[in-house]
Amino acid sequence: MGVNSNRVDNFETIKIQSEIPMFQSPLEIHKVRLPPQRTTLQKLRHRLSEIFFPDDPFHGFKNQTWVMKLLLALQYLFPIFQWGPEYSFRLFRSDIVSGLTIASLAIPQGISYAKLANLPPIIGL
Repeated sequence: MGVNSNRVDNFETIKIQSEIPMFQSPLEIHKVRLPPQRTTLQKLRHRLSEIFFPDDPFHGFKNQTWVMKLLLALQYLFPIFQWGPEYSFRLFRSDIVSGLTIASLAIPQGISYAKLANLPPIIGL
């Protein structure tokens, strides 16, 4: 069934003829059944798996050679190995501009909030 066990696969379709003249095709209403009853243990297991493993982070490792698994593990632990080869000077320039923009806004704001709280300005940094 997968992660989302609330999915309903079986539903009934009821066709209704519309009394409004512009609707020539029949409208369909789907009766949706309630999800199956689950025990408290099943609910707890599902919630814990959603908290600690919201998706399967290791799905890319299945059916791979050990060399590919090692490369995927390095990319998983150190994301720079994933995006680093495509990083260009143009992206670096954009990162510098966005960093300077955020710094020019965040530094004075932090100093101002520190002064409002009657704290030394260095605390706002």
